[in-house]
Amino acid sequence: MTVHKNQGSEFEQIILLLSDREIPLIGRELIYTGITRARADVDIWSSEDLLFNAILRRIFRKSGLADSLWVINLK
Repeated sequence: MTVHKNQGSEFEQIILLLSDREIPLIGRELIYTGITRARADVDIWSSEDLLFNAILRRIFRKSGLADSLWVINLK
C-alpha cells in the first residue's frame, strides 16, 4: 500500500520502502506521514543519502485556496 492511500490509518508495524533513486516528490512531509502510521515499529529501507535528502526536502503545495480566499475577501 502507498503512504497516500493509508493517510488516517494506523498499523502495528510499518515498512517504509523508498526508491533507489532520487525522486523530487518524496519529501519530509511524506516521510513523516509514513512514519506516523505506525503504532509500534517502523523499518525504513533506503540508502542513507536518499533518506537524508528526502528529509531535507520540503514540498510546498499550491492548491489555490489562499488565492481564492483573497478574492472572496475583496468582494
